[in-house]
Amino acid sequence: MNTNLAVSLLSATALFLTGISQAKAQSIEELKAQIAALARRIEELEKNQTTMPIPISEAVPKETVSVANTPIITKAEPGFALGTPDGLFEFNVRGRILTDVASITDENNSTDIRATEFRSARLAVEGKAWKNIGYRLVADFAENEVSIEDAYIEYKTGFGKFRFGHFKSNNSLEEITSLKHITFAERAAFTDAFDFDRHFGIGFITGNDNWMIELGAFKGNADSNAENESEVFAARATYGDELENGKWLLGASTRYRNTKDEAPLRYRQRAHLHLSPSFIATDRVATEDLFYGFESAVQYGSFHAASEVGITDAYNAGADGRDALFYGGYFEAGFFLTGEHQPLDIKKGIWGRPKIINPATDGGIGAWQIAAKFDRIDLTSDGVYGGEQDTYLIGLNWYLNRYTRVTANYSHNEIDKALNVSLNNQDGENSVDTLSLRFQVDW
Repeated sequence: MNTNLAVSLLSATALFLTGISQAKAQSIEELKAQIAALARRIEELEKNQTTMPIPISEAVPKETVSVANTPIITKAEPGFALGTPDGLFEFNVRGRILTDVASITDENNSTDIRATEFRSARLAVEGKAWKNIGYRLVADFAENEVSIEDAYIEYKTGFGKFRFGHFKSNNSLEEITSLKHITFAERAAFTDAFDFDRHFGIGFITGNDNWMIELGAFKGNADSNAENESEVFAARATYGDELENGKWLLGASTRYRNTKDEAPLRYRQRAHLHLSPSFIATDRVATEDLFYGFESAVQYGSFHAASEVGITDAYNAGADGRDALFYGGYFEAGFFLTGEHQPLDIKKGIWGRPKIINPATDGGIGAWQIAAKFDRIDLTSDGVYGGEQDTYLIGLNWYLNRYTRVTANYSHNEIDKALNVSLNNQDGENSVDTLSLRFQVDW
């Protein structure tokens, strides 16, 4: 019964009581007439209540509750969220758990790992502090430590958005794509070797449905305590369009680093998995470097392919003070056996979350994806023998639903010229085999 109806009933009741108080001056017939009139009035109100105007405090979805007379919309998809119907305020709870089981062995018998770990265990809150002001805070609890990942605010304008705080420098398709949505358990080797990380800074992002430009300037990060922290300047641009049954994307990025008072730069990489030790590595060889990379991706029906190449010029790291050039890159391809597709978000320049046709949680078989990848990283140049690593990867992904995935990866790594790492033979050669299983859920 709505507010207008309640008011009408109270008025009718008052009239009725007034009539009773005057009963001595009225006949029984008059009282009966008044009661009948009141009954007809109530019946009319009940019939018309669905078409009567409803106050805004009541005109809200079923998921809406009211706090101090302010309507609040709630939802869970599957993360919990609060918001106001006018879109001015939002509060979303996010998180993820990525658990790995792995076996890692090498030809030199220096490594025999059979272990488990939380690859990532994160809690996050994000939302709007006022219509065009957003925020995001992410904490990771993996390895029994708490680390701050993203912690920033965004201000949206008509020509782009500004970002302030602690966030990633804008480089590489795989690096910018969330670990939840990449095809394999880990990103390409060069993204880790060249240390694409989060820093304190300011960024600007602009674009439309086809292109995107992102700029960033940074000073230090959450782990730094130097008096004069490192400086980072980065930029990325992408362009893409739709195909008849898919999408394509091209992009390029660059980054300049100067360590200032922080430790000099070193470059190293594991044998694909995070649980693996680094089989290729340099010493701390440079205080400045310049990265530039190129990327491409295509999604056509259930098939997708992607490739990137990245080069880092480490200033004065080579013999006689010459620059050392390190490079890496990959090519991957995947196919959904069950008809889904790998979503390519052209506007953001990232891979997205697949929509599952027959989720296992609804009695279906889920989504099944097969994939293969070749990955190369070369940290040897002009007297620096960090090593070369070629990785051959095959993978199988089973999506139980949009938010739950099981990933199985096998990789074979061929290592050469890695003279700085004692895990390898004296000639710097080795081969490593890894087998991993990941259980992943996010909200």
